[in-house]
Amino acid sequence: MRPGLIPLLASGPGAAAREGKKLEASSAIGVAKAGVLLALAAGASFTDIRSRRIPDGLTLTAALLGVALALAGDGLSGGGWALAGLAVGGVFLLPAVALGYVGGGDMKLLAAAGALLGPMGAVRAVLWGAILGGIWAIGWLLARGDRKASLPYGPPLAVGALISFFL
Repeated sequence: MRPGLIPLLASGPGAAAREGKKLEASSAIGVAKAGVLLALAAGASFTDIRSRRIPDGLTLTAALLGVALALAGDGLSGGGWALAGLAVGGVFLLPAVALGYVGGGDMKLLAAAGALLGPMGAVRAVLWGAILGGIWAIGWLLARGDRKASLPYGPPLAVGALISFFL
């Protein structure tokens, strides 16, 4: 069975060549996944900055579309890969949610992104999100001057997911 676009991207640079496959970023499924991820990132970032909330409807829709697109592109193995990404993305932030460092919306954002990125893509999204989150926090502190102000973490996670998808 041919690996899908997202598993190849999630495997890192050169994965397509190692697999002996040509990576076609312009495939219909790949374009659809990119569109869903862009909509998820934009919607989550906007609402998190504005209201410190990421709507459940947004994350649930993106997660369902991620699984559906994976099923359409690669059958049951693709669907399993998407579900694994959803689980990895969601579980990764669970301790931070339990300790109150991030909100549940951030965890659901990463889970939905994981459904589109696969498990390794979700891990890379977390790592990029953490790096960008540190930069974001410094900028936020400098701009606001209030160390007690609530910091929306959705935007750096969303950008981390986009970086993970497109690199």
